[in-house]
Amino acid sequence: MQFHKEELDLARAYERNLSFEGLSKEQMKLIMDRGRGLYHWFKDHQGLHALINLSVLMFVFSSDYLILLRLPSVLLPVQTGTPWMILAALITGALHSWLMYSIIVFSMHEGAAHRIIFPHDDPISRVLNRIGCNLCRLAAGEPDYYSEHHMSHHAKFGTEQDGEFLNYVTPRRYWLTLLPYANILNYSDFIAHRPLNYTRSRIVSALIAIAYQGTFGYLVAQRYGVAFALVALALFVPHVGFYLDRLRQYTEHNLMPLDNKDGSRSFGLGFWGMLIGGGPWGSPCHWEHHLVASLPWYQQLILHRYVVRILTRQQREQYLLQPMIGYPKLLWRLWREPKKFQRAFAGSTAKSLGTSAANG
Repeated sequence: MQFHKEELDLARAYERNLSFEGLSKEQMKLIMDRGRGLYHWFKDHQGLHALINLSVLMFVFSSDYLILLRLPSVLLPVQTGTPWMILAALITGALHSWLMYSIIVFSMHEGAAHRIIFPHDDPISRVLNRIGCNLCRLAAGEPDYYSEHHMSHHAKFGTEQDGEFLNYVTPRRYWLTLLPYANILNYSDFIAHRPLNYTRSRIVSALIAIAYQGTFGYLVAQRYGVAFALVALALFVPHVGFYLDRLRQYTEHNLMPLDNKDGSRSFGLGFWGMLIGGGPWGSPCHWEHHLVASLPWYQQLILHRYVVRILTRQQREQYLLQPMIGYPKLLWRLWREPKKFQRAFAGSTAKSLGTSAANG
């Protein structure tokens, strides 16, 4: 993801005027103690951990098969017209695209970046972990690029060296990602799953994605027609999952403090967390991940439930979402507030420069 110095300047200025109740030392100690206990369980139960993640992969790919090759026959009656065919293709394509988004987040984040899908140090686990790290290529994700930037995001959070600086994202950078096929074309540099240029690794990902999606596209076309396959795969696959991914990164850190322990939000275990986060094995509890980065996905969910209980009312409003209406309210704020702040920031900067010039 491209770094913009002006966004860091805006984030610093915004933080100076931000009224925020951060985690106290007592709260941090409780969270660290709970996280430490969860981490020890994870290290002591590597076999069960591997079985959990293997079950995730089996669920995702069996669901993908059923959605693409079985669900349309349920949605399409024997005698059907074009409108119903399009609706069935949209439902099929949306579900398939969400699953591809789900696996790309799981593979790049748990696998490529943190290496904890199959972390045990034996030959079989090393092979499985290598496969897990590269499953994102099925949806054109580039694991090497992502892991490099994501780890600097943890190590250099909120600084110029932050490879995924997200604490202030200008709305224009986000809006440009909503243009057609923006996951492939560089309308915007607000992209995390691939580099902006064609590296060798990105080409490999593109070829693997074409092979996987093309195989299913051929099978779907054989069963349900070419038009159905084009709508479900060529139209929806490059968009739905990508749009959800851009929403996720646009809202995880935006307008939050430049401090690792306080600089994130958690979407939680409800509807928005599962949709925007890419499922429970995606990134619905991103704040908890920043608090204890070594925990696998299912323990982040456990930690989320624990952290919620020790927060004050104001902290819940800052870090968490209200049920159902919380995410739309957050989006509305993130679209409006930066514009107001940037106008005020530009005015104060111009006034400061004018005062300096007069004094000089």
